Amino acid sequence: MGSTHRRMPALLLRPAWPDEGPALSALAMKAKAQWGYDEDFMARCQAELTVTPWHIGSEHFRVAQCGQKVAGFSCVRVREARALLQHLVVNPDFAHLGVGHRLMSDLLEHARRHGIRLVHVEADPNAAGFYEREGFRQRGHVPSGSIAGRKLPLMELRF
Repeated sequence: MGSTHRRMPALLLRPAWPDEGPALSALAMKAKAQWGYDEDFMARCQAELTVTPWHIGSEHFRVAQCGQKVAGFSCVRVREARALLQHLVVNPDFAHLGVGHRLMSDLLEHARRHGIRLVHVEADPNAAGFYEREGFRQRGHVPSGSIAGRKLPLMELRF
């Protein structure tokens, strides 16, 4: 009998290309929608999940590629002595295969190389468990940038 265990795919981690914004934006929306949010909620999140050439050019943007498919991407904004994780998106087709962990390891290594010892993320509540498994701790809540009255877990990692 064959195993149902799926293995971590061979991934290439690379910088995002300036013309990938529309495809990465669509992937961010697809990944967010997997949590079962309704159309109105998704429409209100669209601006916050839109990736532009400016974002790609001014932030540390990395893409996890598996063959011809984008398995996920991350974006971290480094300012002074801290980093704010803007995006950590895993293509639902690659969920639970270690892509998120691989992207996180890559961005933490980038932070260490730049003397950063503190990383924050305003997490989707559904993703808080992932961040906890990666070593983050919840430090409170912050208002959502998209949905009035919604609070997001503020996660922090010190290393």
